[in-house]
Amino acid sequence: MLATALSRHETAALTEFAAGIRAALGSTLRELRLFGSKARGDSGADSDLDVLIVVEGERVRAEDLAVDIAFDINVANDLYISPRVVTAESLADPVWRTTLFVQTVTQEGVPL
Repeated sequence: MLATALSRHETAALTEFAAGIRAALGSTLRELRLFGSKARGDSGADSDLDVLIVVEGERVRAEDLAVDIAFDINVANDLYISPRVVTAESLADPVWRTTLFVQTVTQEGVPL
């Protein structure tokens, strides 16, 4: 699934999270990416699992669902999946594409 230095525990939790998001968001989901220190392979013992969720349309509803799904998995697995939800329209915006966040996620993000 991932070409990073994730533990089996983290990989299993991310797989569960990705399946939950795909089921909850259906056709509005455009992309899932792991980013941040876990994707770069330079994480520490307390690093979180940053996940970018790209949706078509309503961001707030998708964010509420993502936070709820992540919470349950986080509690069950004693880790911290940190979802960041953005719209596909935002990522396509020429101004927003110049932000450090979008550039970083584009360069280092690992598809889930």
